[in-house]
Amino acid sequence: MSGGDGARRPPAGDPDRTVLKGARAPGTQLAPDPRQPAGRMADAETLPSDVPEAGPSQRAGVGRVLGGKYNLVRLLGAGGMGEVYEAEHVLLGVPVAVKTMHPHIALLPESRRRFFREARAASRLVHRNVVKVLDLGGDEDDEEELVYLVMELLKGQSLAARLRASRELMDLAEAAAIFGDILDGVGAAHACGIVHRDLKPENVLLAEQDGQRVAKVVDFGLAHLDDPLDAGPTLTSNDMVAGTPEYMSPEQCRSLAVGPSTDLYACGCILTVLLQGTPPFTGLPAIELMAMHMFSIPPPLVRPPGAPPVPPLLERLRLDLLAKLPERRPESAAAARARLDEAMSREAEARRLPERKADVPLGERGERAPPWPLGETARLAPVPERAVGLIRLAPAGQGLSEACEIGLDAQGIHLTEVADAAALVESGLGVAVIDAGADVGAACALLEALGRAAPGGVRAVVCAAGLSSDRMNALVAAGAADVVRYPVAPDVLSRKIARVVRRGR
Repeated sequence: MSGGDGARRPPAGDPDRTVLKGARAPGTQLAPDPRQPAGRMADAETLPSDVPEAGPSQRAGVGRVLGGKYNLVRLLGAGGMGEVYEAEHVLLGVPVAVKTMHPHIALLPESRRRFFREARAASRLVHRNVVKVLDLGGDEDDEEELVYLVMELLKGQSLAARLRASRELMDLAEAAAIFGDILDGVGAAHACGIVHRDLKPENVLLAEQDGQRVAKVVDFGLAHLDDPLDAGPTLTSNDMVAGTPEYMSPEQCRSLAVGPSTDLYACGCILTVLLQGTPPFTGLPAIELMAMHMFSIPPPLVRPPGAPPVPPLLERLRLDLLAKLPERRPESAAAARARLDEAMSREAEARRLPERKADVPLGERGERAPPWPLGETARLAPVPERAVGLIRLAPAGQGLSEACEIGLDAQGIHLTEVADAAALVESGLGVAVIDAGADVGAACALLEALGRAAPGGVRAVVCAAGLSSDRMNALVAAGAADVVRYPVAPDVLSRKIARVVRRGR
């Protein structure tokens, strides 16, 4: 089936990990990518601009021997946070990969803590589908000493590079094999109490091992774990959002507590990439992507003409992994793996999805069609009418446009303007639009007033300007059912209103 899936849409770029507040974690590239230029990491990162100068003792380079044991032989890749070298153990002659931090990054205490946390997290894992950490060098508290991480040297390329290199969708069997390896690696991490928090194709290495291709999870720089050796403050504060927007779970977008289900949501995003070439949501600014993860239903898969159909049980697994609420996702990576195996088995699919055509009469399609009564004219179903409350906080001439209101009216959604929360509750309207303008604080106060006046009785969609992660999280915490940023298109707002109505039934 390889090569028969038709042309594939290329991914919309290589999304870097996003940290909307605070420092960023170092990336990981464990093996040379034959399609990457020498000296460049596939996962580039942004350099902080206000970091101190580094001394010569912190600088790595080809020919240097680290810790008296590891001779740096060749630079494999470099990015904003560090470098990865092919090295050789001086006494044993064993090839290894050595990851170092850029000196100016290593001078930042939080960056050094991230580096050591990654090492301790990965060292707990001994599994076929997780990269193996062999050694750690340097002093976490000594800013003058170079720190480095020693890992097994693997030949291969990242999953992201594999997807970029192909113009066609991956064969379903190959995609399932890779995804199964990812679930196994993630499950091993969860069994050790580790949540990765930044799963994406760039952090999956397709390694050639013992004549087979094995997918390995790498880069635990953002991993969350209970570490008795790390007594400092948490690496991600309550008001910081860390991760890669295309692969972040709804709870991660809101900077809530993370757990294994956070990684399972990212696995759902990766499965979507394997099946259609792009994540569920892509091509938008980070804040809009995060809003879509929190509120929008995952769109249907888009596969090219002629591509083999996705098994129904596999699509069901994908959608369950992308559930907005963590408790609605599979209970574990092992459970998801079992469902993957079932989805790819024709026998299991036949048991779960029995044939339902026993009562359909035989014959040509035209003969099976029900008769159309003569003399009757087909009529379109009427557009359902719905009255929706509207509270304006935006100054005159700003906020929702007249064209938007006309567009909503044409779709059967009629905005009924009310003065305040009390008037909205008295009107009996169950859904409202809050036209907030830039005054998110006033919108939050209004939402809280609605919550006090009619707990759970009114669901509000907030239209606002200048949305950041903090402002959006404040609106959601105050009780917003959904959030839309300006300029507001009528079709977008009508879909969100319809979604809020469905949720309330």
